[in-house]
Order: sequence, then C-alpha cells, then structure tokens
Amino acid sequence: MRGWLPWAVMAAAVLALATAGAAEEAPGAGGFLRVQWHVAELREPVHLKLEGYVYNASSIRVTAVRLHVVERDGAARPVGEAWGWVFGDVPAGGSAYFAIPLETTADGYDVDVVSFDAVANQAP
Repeated sequence: MRGWLPWAVMAAAVLALATAGAAEEAPGAGGFLRVQWHVAELREPVHLKLEGYVYNASSIRVTAVRLHVVERDGAARPVGEAWGWVFGDVPAGGSAYFAIPLETTADGYDVDVVSFDAVANQAP
C-alpha cells in the first residue's frame, strides 16, 4: 500500500497549482510544484516569451512537465493561450527552466502545470 502515497501527492499537486500575474510566482496551495516566471520581450524570430522555473519541493524527480498559459486582458478575459514544456527533468528539491513563446502582449497571465510524469524517488 505504500506505493499509492506518491501518486496521491502528485495528483493533489496538479489540482492545487494556482495561477499568477506577470513577474510573479504561482502559489503552491499545498502542492509540491510551483512556477515562478516573467515575460521577456525579444528580437526576431519570437518577439515575446514567458520564461521562468518550476520548483519541485517533493522527494520525487518528475519529467515531461507540461505548462499551459492563458493570456488575459484588463477585464480578465482570455485573449490568447500557449502551451510549453519544462526543459528536462525537475529534480527532487530542485528546479528546471522553461520558455514559452507568446502570441500577444496581455495585461495578465495564468500559468498552470497540466501534467507531468514521476520518474523516481530521490533524496532532495
């Protein structure tokens, strides 16, 4: 029965991940993955990107972390969305970088972890 605990914790973390505004950090709300990010303007070919780090507070290394970004106007209405991946694994007690190209400039952004795969228990 001990094998179900890591999966229950991970499921709760996915449901608990919250959203954040520009240059902010998504509160963990009891989950073990949290997202810290900001929007950066670039030159060609991508003019705008949302970049940051996903932090893993668990003892489980995760991989294939998928992120969803909703771009919102001043009235909090969605004006665009983007999807991206964290580069590589997010080690236990560590972090990993991500960068997601954006279509439009927005007044606010919601960033959510929508999925990930557990790799192995690992000492943080």
